[in-house]
Amino acid sequence: MKYGDDFVDEQYSDILEPNLYTDNVMIPDVTYNAQYEGDVHSGLVHIYKEKKSGRKDPKTPASDFEDEKTENDLIDLRLNNTYQKSKKIYQVTANSCSYDKAEVNLSNCVNENKEDRQASALACLINEGTKVTVEAKTITEKVIEIRKSIRKKHAYPDIVFASVDAFAQMLKEAGNKYTPTTNDMIITSGRVGVYLGMTWFEVDAFEGTAKYYDFSGALKEINLDDVELVVYDHSTLHLADNLSMMRLKDSEHFTGVKAQNEINTGFRVTNKDKVAYTTSIPS
Repeated sequence: MKYGDDFVDEQYSDILEPNLYTDNVMIPDVTYNAQYEGDVHSGLVHIYKEKKSGRKDPKTPASDFEDEKTENDLIDLRLNNTYQKSKKIYQVTANSCSYDKAEVNLSNCVNENKEDRQASALACLINEGTKVTVEAKTITEKVIEIRKSIRKKHAYPDIVFASVDAFAQMLKEAGNKYTPTTNDMIITSGRVGVYLGMTWFEVDAFEGTAKYYDFSGALKEINLDDVELVVYDHSTLHLADNLSMMRLKDSEHFTGVKAQNEINTGFRVTNKDKVAYTTSIPS
């Protein structure tokens, strides 16, 4: 580097430019049911569901009981999605950098796995939810119509996932009726607020395709590009991990360490009637 005819010092900054990651919208007990999180010690969880009787007509007084035989179902939550990242850090390279290369890459491994895990969770939500078509033109009207379809099935939606375009349109329509969220745990996860009695999340992860292994063990590939709105009851989306590990491991093959992270997760929507979504391209 020269200033005029003089050579001047060059310097490498020890302040790193951060990578960009999608917003974290998978928040325990806010956007998904964390009931089994951290308590799973197997690869498959069976969730019981007792069957509901149909509506019965009233009887006249002094009538006998009529016994009904009980029935139940099993809903499988299979922990069959593994996310792994391993980055090689040669000691000679680490010694020649002004920052802690191993720690930075370990952090990258964790964030990259979280991003992949979240994409799979969104794929599960779409694949195991219910697609609806509404004729409304505005985002507000669409969400009201989607909510109505869920309420007619006796569910209570509390979360709206909106694409970046849909969220921007909602802000224009809602004006001061939209209330930004001040909860620290949620607000650090992106643009979040309350409108129409539900919590809204701007989901910049609705892009490309995402894969996950479903409860039957089948690999599903879901297009997220066209997802516009997802309205749902968070209690029906289950995420559970039975492994979450990160480490810096000395390598036996080269002088240096490996930054590694691994997560093993299961995804399941236990009731598709509690999830409804629309796409920007009508059916």
